[in-house]
Amino acid sequence: MKAHSILLFILSAIAALAVLCHVFPSDGIQLGPVTLRMPSLEEILRGEEDEGETPEELMARRMAAIREARKNDFLDFFANDPARIHLPQDDLAFFDSLFVALDSAGSHRVRIMHYGDSQIEEDRISNILRDSLQTRFGGGGPGLLPVLDQYYTFSISEGSSAEPRRYLAYGPAEMRGAAGRYGPLAQKSHYDGTVTTTFFPVKENVSPSRYFNRLTLLSAGSDLYVKCNGAIQEPAASDSIRHIVFHLPDSTERVSVTHSGSHDIYGVMLDRETGVCVDNIPMRGCSGLVFTGIKADQLSGFYNTENVRLIILQYGGNSVPFTKTEKQISDFCSDIARQIVYLQEQAPGARILFIGPSDMSTTIQGKMQTYKQLPAIVDSLRVTAVRSGAAYWDMYAAMGGQGSMTQWVRQSPPLANEDYIHFTRRGAAKMGDMLYETLMLYYEYYKLANYE
Repeated sequence: MKAHSILLFILSAIAALAVLCHVFPSDGIQLGPVTLRMPSLEEILRGEEDEGETPEELMARRMAAIREARKNDFLDFFANDPARIHLPQDDLAFFDSLFVALDSAGSHRVRIMHYGDSQIEEDRISNILRDSLQTRFGGGGPGLLPVLDQYYTFSISEGSSAEPRRYLAYGPAEMRGAAGRYGPLAQKSHYDGTVTTTFFPVKENVSPSRYFNRLTLLSAGSDLYVKCNGAIQEPAASDSIRHIVFHLPDSTERVSVTHSGSHDIYGVMLDRETGVCVDNIPMRGCSGLVFTGIKADQLSGFYNTENVRLIILQYGGNSVPFTKTEKQISDFCSDIARQIVYLQEQAPGARILFIGPSDMSTTIQGKMQTYKQLPAIVDSLRVTAVRSGAAYWDMYAAMGGQGSMTQWVRQSPPLANEDYIHFTRRGAAKMGDMLYETLMLYYEYYKLANYE
């Protein structure tokens, strides 16, 4: 048979099938118990095909599309939102080591240290970050505290039977110590004799930080006698900071510790055996330029022993009124860079997050307005931090930028005090919430990128 004859036969067959498919009822012909059906011409021509995606494959593809859409939303926030964290080299894996530690906090302690100026006094901002992290990842206790005659925060109070001689790495010159031995709190207390300090919760505190099961006394000096909860330890003399640990009943909320000898106390830690610890370390009047004046071994030993994974530095506000020229701003930022690098050397396992100043207002032409130099200081600090290998959170932008402090003061109830510098407790809580939620956005992106 010739080729054109074969082609003519095929086309005739297709035409006949087409006519038959067209006239054959779509619901078939019933012949007794049997229903005759005719496939459509399309089905005949297509023949038997691949069944396509399985339900699992279909769902996996759609979930991948959803994750990609979520990633795009994250990436848009990370690139454009005023509350975003600026990262060195825009590295979205910058905090991964912290997040890995948080995910395993159920088996060990993870320590976060929040240093700052008077904006964080009384545990402001830090307490919100602590309570939220401990609720999510576990842990308890208020963290590292100074030992003072009277000391109060929103989380805990303390009272001592004797007032110590205090030495500070910041503040008045007459309070300086010898040879930079200030410890991780940038201060120490010296005692000769016996003193008892009691720690007790603030009534309003119903968060996980109210409860702890571990007390650690940080001390150096002569032979020491320490008694806590009926247990006694007598460590030998040492010039290095000793970690004197007492294990307490679970959910302890009040404890007294008695110590005797000629010795320095660098602080007391009230924590749980596992989970997240967040230390609040305010330095009134400080611009954050004091860390290089603390002996390296007194910082590195603590940071490494206590598994410090994040160091927050919240400074700049005290320098704003006096830092006006380009040179002054440049010099200040150079000094900040030295602090960041020094802390990175002492805590290689920790990430550093620098929080710049909030909006601040002063009288300009009879009106409360943002300090003229503040935006330039904020921009310079951001550039300095990320170039130095630290992350930067722009609190000035996050709260609304230029002129926002005036609005925070006028809010009812007020979110900032009438000094147009410091937040009220309510305002500080809002900033703490924003800091926590912003950090957790990066955590959620980490989980999405690595585990889902």
